[in-house]
Amino acid sequence: MTTMRGGAQRRERVLTAALDVFATFGFRKTSMDSVAQAADISRPGLYFLFESKDVLFRETMRHAMDGTMADVHAALDDPTGSLAERLSAALDAWLGRYVGTHLNRGVDALMEQGPQQLGDLYDEYRTLILASLARAIADDGPRSDAATPADVADMLHAAATGWKYRVSSRHEFKNKLDTATRIAVGGQPPSSHQQIH
Repeated sequence: MTTMRGGAQRRERVLTAALDVFATFGFRKTSMDSVAQAADISRPGLYFLFESKDVLFRETMRHAMDGTMADVHAALDDPTGSLAERLSAALDAWLGRYVGTHLNRGVDALMEQGPQQLGDLYDEYRTLILASLARAIADDGPRSDAATPADVADMLHAAATGWKYRVSSRHEFKNKLDTATRIAVGGQPPSSHQQIH
């Protein structure tokens, strides 16, 4: 049991380090040696966990997206937040986690223009996110305007996608999300303990 836990922790450490290396240098310029060094693991140890750079890359990106999905669902399922607050937190989890860091553009480039190894991975997760946002909006009750829950989710996602490259900090990004979600679905400004500092 302890050995399995240690193996899982080592794998987690490698995937976290690999994301940073891939996002910083891109897929082609990243070597297994550089990932091993960043993860503080031997090269044979890295190959024991991941048989090739292609496999490591795909698992790194899937791991990042799985973590994002868990955070999105946790935000949408938060019983203490209004719909606007939950949507804002979910969009922040999906698009804001790297805003204001050196990883912001690098991770996006990997996901959206990544090499063949990823296939439709990014599109699959984006589809799941949009469906989750739309479901949360629909579950809140019927809307008085002509926009469908899917329309509102798509509009909020498009706005957030554009802002993440035009703001200088995650705090600014979150403030824009808070305003947009309140406009889209109504609600009060978030309380001070929910704002990112």
